[in-house]
Amino acid sequence: MADQCLIGFDLGGTKMLATVFNMGFEALGSSKKKTRGIASESELVSRIQETMDEALAQAPAGIELAGIGIAVPGLVDARTEKIPHLPNLNLRDLDLKEQLGSLYNVPVIVENDVNAGVFGEYRFGPARRARHVIGLFVGTGIGGGIILNGRLFRGAGGGAGEIGHIILQTDGPISPVGIAGTLEGLAGKTALAKDMVMLAATGYAPTVRAEAGTDISQIKSSVIKKAIDAGDVAVENLVTRSTGFLGAGMAACVQIFNPEVILLGGGIVEKLGKTYVAQAEAAMRARCMKVLGDQVQVMQATLGDDAVPLGIAALLSETLQEGVSPE
Repeated sequence: MADQCLIGFDLGGTKMLATVFNMGFEALGSSKKKTRGIASESELVSRIQETMDEALAQAPAGIELAGIGIAVPGLVDARTEKIPHLPNLNLRDLDLKEQLGSLYNVPVIVENDVNAGVFGEYRFGPARRARHVIGLFVGTGIGGGIILNGRLFRGAGGGAGEIGHIILQTDGPISPVGIAGTLEGLAGKTALAKDMVMLAATGYAPTVRAEAGTDISQIKSSVIKKAIDAGDVAVENLVTRSTGFLGAGMAACVQIFNPEVILLGGGIVEKLGKTYVAQAEAAMRARCMKVLGDQVQVMQATLGDDAVPLGIAALLSETLQEGVSPE
């Protein structure tokens, strides 16, 4: 029997990454392409195929593809694995499972990208010894993933883990999805950037003004880090306030799920590092029941861009071993 491999595919909002793994999850090849500029489902499938074929070409000759796992930045119907909407690409009603399965004649699974990333960190990162894990990835927004009893929890329709949309202030700012006072609307990067534009315009964030002007789209995690390193006190205060909100959301998760680990990742966490994580943890512990808080460790994600391809490949492997679609 020929050696087999899996493809773990991360369809991001700006780039896509295909990684070929052997059955022990060692990378055999990878390829990356831009996602932007895609206007139709057929264009998307074509670019995914091109990216995967380039990655497969790097794998040893004669190896057999056993399956494909696709992680996407949007909700996935847990029953059909269809994608109702990909906001970053403005595409709707996608059936990548069917299309890619027909092209490659192998099993295909489709999963939300944050779910896949959290599962990757659970299987291969710092949370691998735990059984109950809550992952929060702080980037443009805040995504979440839930591991209960060692299994990814998807909920009734695949939407479990939307922790960024829990309400912290009923009269708070409106989030990108139009809901007032969400965790994402208070502590995500977009929320930080909105306030930093005002600080830059009024002279209280000189580093932000020098790096990004007052263009909210140019206030990246790296700009926030530069401002803090440069001693922009107002920016540091904004970040501290946002970690307070994040800690409140983490405390809610502790009291609902009683996890062993809360895992923090995403662009903001990667750039701001241990200080940011420590502030969020302190805010969490100040807001949750001590008996439950004492049972949880707060950890920083470590796998970076590898988390999603590894996670979706591991979920695919489980599905193939069980011979059923994910629950």
